[in-house]
Amino acid sequence: MALLTPGTHQAYVRALYKSILAEGSRFFDDRARTFIVNRARKLFKEYITCTDEARIQNKLAEARKASLDKVGRSLNRLHRIERANQGDLKSALKVLEAAYGRTGKTKHKLLHPFVYANFPEDMVRPEPLVPHVPHTAPPPPLSKPVCALVRRLKKPLEPKLPESPYKPLHRGRQANLLWKWRSNLLERIEVPLPFEIGCELETKSGLDPLDPRGAANTLKGGPRWDEMYGDRGQDADIMHLCPTSVLVPLSRLQRRPAPPSPYTAGASPYATLSMVHLLDPSFDVPLETTSVPVDPRTKRRLYRRLLVKVPYLSPLPTASKLWDNTSYTATSSCIVPTSVLNVLQDEDISEESLRAFEKKKRGRK
Repeated sequence: MALLTPGTHQAYVRALYKSILAEGSRFFDDRARTFIVNRARKLFKEYITCTDEARIQNKLAEARKASLDKVGRSLNRLHRIERANQGDLKSALKVLEAAYGRTGKTKHKLLHPFVYANFPEDMVRPEPLVPHVPHTAPPPPLSKPVCALVRRLKKPLEPKLPESPYKPLHRGRQANLLWKWRSNLLERIEVPLPFEIGCELETKSGLDPLDPRGAANTLKGGPRWDEMYGDRGQDADIMHLCPTSVLVPLSRLQRRPAPPSPYTAGASPYATLSMVHLLDPSFDVPLETTSVPVDPRTKRRLYRRLLVKVPYLSPLPTASKLWDNTSYTATSSCIVPTSVLNVLQDEDISEESLRAFEKKKRGRK
């Protein structure tokens, strides 16, 4: 890879940054647009003061390979947003899941107050299994809302430890197994959204705000923003979920296709495009510069698929009552499709109809 002047890579990074902002500002969801812009600014600012030329070149080279470093994730995100703006529903759903905390940093920030903060003052931490060895201490107990989310997964709170017929399980290994189980649980559970955002998602999915089954009327969902995340209004990973935050408006500007990296190797002489260039050096691949608008029906379907992964807690959790003896129930939004039997029960169908349905169901088995 040939060394290039500092101005070359600066121009490329600047063009890549503008491409992400331009693509993100054309996404159909307002909170996802704000999430993309905030994350792009945060990630690129982390390397704005880097003066090591070799390090910058390595990061950009890895980015073109879609590696797992921060710049690589930015480029991979750019390609995903481009596909979403061109009508790829799978990519659009991935962007929505990242913006609404189903994956990534936003999920971690939503889960943090439930697990790592708001401990009661009289809470006693577990003692180490091996005296005077702190790293053998088992994980602390989970809050009541998190226990409800784990039960929704139909998983036990504690693992079944292996039993050896010859000697007892080593205390250090026991602590490692307990922490591994805890990490797997926290990775698998779905985190509730703030109450205001959950109600907003139901409205975007096509539910009438006055519907008595909605979260706004049944008071089901996550904690209110001020109750749990009031101090996170300036966090770039979560501030887009603040009900009163200023959102990025939808842009109608011309798209900025990402330029080719100046650090990648030249094309193979056996590539089709190289063969075409041998005949016509002026030939270039036309870039797609128009976005496909998402119709309202497709938007509602995407929001409903997103709501499948959003749990609703009842009653609403608060920071001061996470470890009380309150019994929480984790359910789904009323707009999420359920089994036919649940729909019949929700509609208050007669007992005769339910018995006939159960009889027909047993006959199929």
